[in-house]
Amino acid sequence: MLETINLRISEITPQIISWRRHLHQHPELSGQEKETAAMVAEILGNNGIRHQSGVGGHGVVAWLDNGRPGPALAFRADMDALPLTDAKDCPYASTHQGVMHACGHDGHTAVLLGLATVLAPIAHQLPRPVTLIFQPAEENGRGARAMLAEQILQNPPTIAIFGFHFFPHLETGSVALSQGPIMAATNHFSLEVSGRSSHACYPEKSIDAIQIAVSLITSINYLMTKARNQVDPALISIGTINGGTASNIIADHVQITGTIRTLYPEQRRDLLKKFKQLLEDLAKAYGARISLKIDQVAPELTNDPRLVQHMARLLGNMPEIKELDLASKPVLGGEDFAYFAQQVPGCYLKIGCGNQKKGIIYPLHSNRFDLDEDAMELATKVLAATACQPLELSTSEK
Repeated sequence: MLETINLRISEITPQIISWRRHLHQHPELSGQEKETAAMVAEILGNNGIRHQSGVGGHGVVAWLDNGRPGPALAFRADMDALPLTDAKDCPYASTHQGVMHACGHDGHTAVLLGLATVLAPIAHQLPRPVTLIFQPAEENGRGARAMLAEQILQNPPTIAIFGFHFFPHLETGSVALSQGPIMAATNHFSLEVSGRSSHACYPEKSIDAIQIAVSLITSINYLMTKARNQVDPALISIGTINGGTASNIIADHVQITGTIRTLYPEQRRDLLKKFKQLLEDLAKAYGARISLKIDQVAPELTNDPRLVQHMARLLGNMPEIKELDLASKPVLGGEDFAYFAQQVPGCYLKIGCGNQKKGIIYPLHSNRFDLDEDAMELATKVLAATACQPLELSTSEK
């Protein structure tokens, strides 16, 4: 059966690429994926696939019923884009100014649509029912929780869930996974530094919020040299800084945003404690006020070891995979797939989409990001093989 499925995937790969290019040209930000969801629903409907739109916002869920009782396998793809201006010179560059698929979610969505298209006619032959989850709002960490609130993993019951991400630092043809943490817990933070303004010629009468912000950023960098190691890495990054109103006014207010990324709960608690102490010490030293707000985007993503062993056997028998890394190092990026993996056993794959010869070398979240579209055929075949491979897990073992 799998040989026939793979031939069919090869046949429809041009269609999968076409879907991806359309999505790449028409990206939508987190929570605004209306047209993307409509396209997904239309393709599912045209293939006679039962589905529901409007799940957790603009999410879409589809079901492939094999006609037999038993919990389902779930597959998830994210759909949202990023607030970047596409700098690529290619026929499918974004047509939406300031919005771009710079994280490969267009490819994820197209691959899951390809999987749905191929499996739908033979659903009755699958060892388990299949649930397909097209998720909005991954980038802001809200989409998974919104969909889970609608009990999508309970109706029907789900034995395991699989997700993947294209990574351009891995060459096309490579797949990586590992046990333990694979993606970091991510917290967004916002800081407000409040000082006292004055004329630029009277600095002694001010509490310079910009100077405090500079000291703060320098102190964070120093903190990371002490807190970070190569075994259990962690990271605090600054994303934006805004302050000041005129060149001759010493600013009394600065806003800073950034992220905190850790792999283990105790590591996160320790780093947050040191971060808060740093802010308190700086505020006291300068006679200023520094307020802090922290929001969780996602917990750490940890693969279920039983699923890793299952996938290692499956992937090891796929001749299409040129390189298989079963001890992949964690990535400090956040991924709200972790919320799904907290509810049922989960496994998340890294699939290579880089191609040095084609010049596809730019990292995720770059305004020149692209993916080698040859990787989409392999990704679809990996998911199809997963759906076709019998899986038995005792839910009491999780």
